[in-house]
Amino acid sequence: MPKILYALASAGGFTGGQKMVVRHVETLRDLGFEARLYVTNALPAGLSHQAPMIRGGFHNDDILVVPDDDVDILRQCEAARWRSVVFVQNPYALAAAGAGEVMRRMADQGRLTLLSVAPRQTATLRRLFPKAAIHDIRAFADERLFRPAPAKQRCIVSTPKKRPQERQAIEAFLRLMHPAWDWPWRDLQGASEIETAESLAQSEVFLSLNRLESVGLAPLEAMAAGCVVAGFTGIGGLSYATPDNGFWVPDEDCEAAADALAEACALVKEGGPALKRRREAGFETARAWSQAACKVELEAAWTQIAPETRVSEGSLD
Repeated sequence: MPKILYALASAGGFTGGQKMVVRHVETLRDLGFEARLYVTNALPAGLSHQAPMIRGGFHNDDILVVPDDDVDILRQCEAARWRSVVFVQNPYALAAAGAGEVMRRMADQGRLTLLSVAPRQTATLRRLFPKAAIHDIRAFADERLFRPAPAKQRCIVSTPKKRPQERQAIEAFLRLMHPAWDWPWRDLQGASEIETAESLAQSEVFLSLNRLESVGLAPLEAMAAGCVVAGFTGIGGLSYATPDNGFWVPDEDCEAAADALAEACALVKEGGPALKRRREAGFETARAWSQAACKVELEAAWTQIAPETRVSEGSLD
């Protein structure tokens, strides 16, 4: 019986991409597909999951789902007898790693199947690999985990991993230009997924520090948790950013980001219908990028790619 094997590797902490790998496997098993994690080294720390794992060899009739930025693995797939699918989670990482030429050759041979995490990214992939088979399976903010707490605290939360300098500059600008909104800050650097969900649930305002994203999950998770979002789209956030669901500013414009945070803090203090409308717009956006929405697209994609891997109409776990 062929299996769907999602390759997973980690150097320590977890990324949004690794989170989607794990959640794909869990969701596929819930749909009755024989899917597992194929672990090549350490497991990501701080990421809880229920996905079964295998290590070592696999059968040639299995389907190996591989990352888009590992050229060595892609070259093995190019030369191998087994079937492979490339899970593209960031076209910028793909291009910077030099994976494009290998993938172009696979596409020319009719052997390139891609999973894309956002319609905007899919458009880019169609330009890069016009001969590839591409399936839209949008990334998601997990509504089973990210939701607001009964009471929130007046603080600003951020994930500064990709923009530490901008994070420092924005806080300084806010304190100096808008001293009325010198609220406490929480940084989620190194936090587990559960800790992140708890911090977002308890916080009023989220600073988006997206950078070169295919989607950028952090603002979506913040919206699902009822935060007022302000900051950068990081390109990928353009897939969901609107004037109604966030105070969005041009990337790198730290002064504008500080101004946007001040607007967000003022909205929270004012409360009332305006704050309710902003939060409802965020909830609506998060629902469009939810696990429930992803589940429908994931089922459609794998029913087309490898219908023989569905062994049950119900959950396998």
